[in-house]
Amino acid sequence: MTGKGFGARCERVPRGQRVYCSARGRRGGCGRTFAIYLSGVVPRHSVDAPALSRLFAGLLAGLSLKAAAEALRAPFALETFYHARARLRRRLDALRVLLCRESGPPACAFADPLLQTLAHLRGASSSAPSASGGSSGMCAWFQLRFQRPFLG
Repeated sequence: MTGKGFGARCERVPRGQRVYCSARGRRGGCGRTFAIYLSGVVPRHSVDAPALSRLFAGLLAGLSLKAAAEALRAPFALETFYHARARLRRRLDALRVLLCRESGPPACAFADPLLQTLAHLRGASSSAPSASGGSSGMCAWFQLRFQRPFLG
């Protein structure tokens, strides 16, 4: 990667991988294929998990979605982030159930359920011991911990 930000990215980014369980000869495989998803990749979306985590951190800091997206300097249209936020709003019930299994909701002053859930996610991901490192963010932590796509 040369330079800073998304605009300078010129290498190929791995999105996932298919694995073949070989059943040829003396191998005891099942003959099927299955997918392996990386925790930093949000399946079926162009935006990766670290970028979404930085966007959500901006929202929790009090920025508007437009200001938080512009601070990322991403090569995506602003509508990409509006669609991601709308998709996240539709998944709040499922996310909150999973997060409550991990830890109780933190006390926060947010009235918006989306921001309450993001604060809960940030608290759970920062308090849990992480094997993936802190740089990947709360979205990657969620996908690694619960083995489910963050945005469904």
